[in-house]
Amino acid sequence: MSDTVRGVCVHLLALDLGFQIDLAAAQRLLADSERPRVVRTRRPAPAWFEYEPAPLRVAVEADPIDVAGRPSEPLISCVIHEFGAISLAYRFDAGGAIDDLPRLTSALYDNDAIHADARLRAGRLLDAMRPAVQRPALAELMEDYTVLALRAWGDGSPADVASAHAEAIARALQAETGPLAAPGVQRCLESRLSYSPRDLAIIDWNAALLFDEEPDDIIALLAHANVELLEMRILDAQLDGLLERAHVLLSRFGRRRFWAAAQDTRDLRMFAEIQTDGALLFEGVNNAIKLVGDQYLARVYQLASERLHLPRWDASVERKLATAESVYQKMTDAAATRRLEALEWIIIILILISIVIAFMPGH
Repeated sequence: MSDTVRGVCVHLLALDLGFQIDLAAAQRLLADSERPRVVRTRRPAPAWFEYEPAPLRVAVEADPIDVAGRPSEPLISCVIHEFGAISLAYRFDAGGAIDDLPRLTSALYDNDAIHADARLRAGRLLDAMRPAVQRPALAELMEDYTVLALRAWGDGSPADVASAHAEAIARALQAETGPLAAPGVQRCLESRLSYSPRDLAIIDWNAALLFDEEPDDIIALLAHANVELLEMRILDAQLDGLLERAHVLLSRFGRRRFWAAAQDTRDLRMFAEIQTDGALLFEGVNNAIKLVGDQYLARVYQLASERLHLPRWDASVERKLATAESVYQKMTDAAATRRLEALEWIIIILILISIVIAFMPGH
């Protein structure tokens, strides 16, 4: 069995550019963009595997970045989503010995040069389409993911190659240059799926290894899962900040005052806006692509979601959105109660004034 493979390493980076992007306006501002409707290759994809709405894809020229002796390709593929995220794909040659792959993925892990370049490219695209972006701001948080897509691996089946080079593959997925314990190697190789005897997808939290002659559909799925993880982390942090302020706002609303201050109205409006933005972002990210059923691509996406712990992030965001709704309801109830009390006092005062006026001379 040959130890030499041919393929490409796709390093994905996801960044957030703002709240929402008008893709039609952004397409006019970015003349070289295109709208990919469906990602589908030889495998029967579900009819619902379609972006909604379709993102923009832009190819950006860039100077090669050397990583572990392998220069990146001079074109960076950028996919811009309506919910404010952008995914950049840096491609490297992954050909050579399988045992060399851990050195490549280890060098890509938290690579400062690539992170700085990705932030620079994303910032330039944001400047070019700023009029089409609501609340434009390049977030500090970034998510990266590495896909090793092998198109040729000798005469053996992908399963045989994976078994023969189990430790090297596990180290590549973990971005680890040192040896791994046997249970760790076994755990990495458990997360696998195949559509035919000639392909295999091994997916882990940090990287994925694909034995596939046409891997573009799976790469697109993994890129979207990486973007979804970024957006859920950003939304979770925003909701944390909102809930940290909740007890201050509730104590302020609990103080008895004659009339609601303008600050109370501003606090309510701010809280409602952040809560609504969070709900819209959550729905936008989760409904960006449609994958329903037991088709192969749907199962690949489910496996990737589990490895990236997306269900846990979704549950955390949903729980905090529900808590924010409860806090907002308490604040609106407190404000309404205070207004009713104030109106009652006004009515009492008016009645007293009318009584006093009745006994005044000349009335």
